[in-house]
Amino acid sequence: MLETFTIILTVLIFALVFVRAYTRITDRIRLIRALDVITQLRSLIGNLQRHRGLSVGYLNGNLRVEPLIIELRQKIDLGIVNLDKDDVFNKQSRWLSFIDHWPRLEKNGFSLTIAESFTQHTSLIENLLRLMEVAADDWKKTHKLPREILDLQCIWKELPMAVEFIGQARAIGIAVAASGEITNKDKNKLKYLEQKIQEYSMTSFSLLAGLSNEESKRLIVEARNACKILTGTIKQELIQPTDINIDGDSYFTMASNTMESMNSLLDNEIKRIKAYT
Repeated sequence: MLETFTIILTVLIFALVFVRAYTRITDRIRLIRALDVITQLRSLIGNLQRHRGLSVGYLNGNLRVEPLIIELRQKIDLGIVNLDKDDVFNKQSRWLSFIDHWPRLEKNGFSLTIAESFTQHTSLIENLLRLMEVAADDWKKTHKLPREILDLQCIWKELPMAVEFIGQARAIGIAVAASGEITNKDKNKLKYLEQKIQEYSMTSFSLLAGLSNEESKRLIVEARNACKILTGTIKQELIQPTDINIDGDSYFTMASNTMESMNSLLDNEIKRIKAYT
């Protein structure tokens, strides 16, 4: 009787150990999948944002950027193929809407008005930003991570949104610089975007600063300085003056570098999360 009980107890213990080990492995697989999706989405969003900015330049008469636009389209198409391989992600309604819309924008991109191009690009990017939140929420529900990491909602909310507001300001600013004048509508848009860039970036920097390592601190300083210079330029060179004299190429480079600084910070935080797995 005692031997039977001992055997049963031993089997139960082994079964419990196996279940726990299997759960940890399954959770890790789901986490890695979600982080890979988030990383790929970040890259796809970045390419779309650059495509939007270059498209505005092209539609303003800068035909030199056409090869760059075509190259970006190839990267975007490849990014879509890679993300579409995920059997969970590719069933999301927002993703299905995105892969239906993008080919039409790609086909008609050179014949749209500036406003149409901007609106369609922004709609696609907003869809992907929402999908990033969905992917993040998916692994948060199933994986046990330190509370300080789970609380960093800004990694997939405020921080990517700040980058997107910078991207919108880049696209509008390029059009304004090319025309040499600014409408009240564009001035109001830039005022709104300048405020949102400050709001979302400062929220992100504040949340990340309390939990940062040395690399994070360095990247926060770089991103904060870049955002400060960009928002100051938007105010002084685009919103306040009566005559617009800012160089479009310089402005595009400045805004692009600011976006890259923010994305480097985001990528670093994702890398830190992976280190906990």
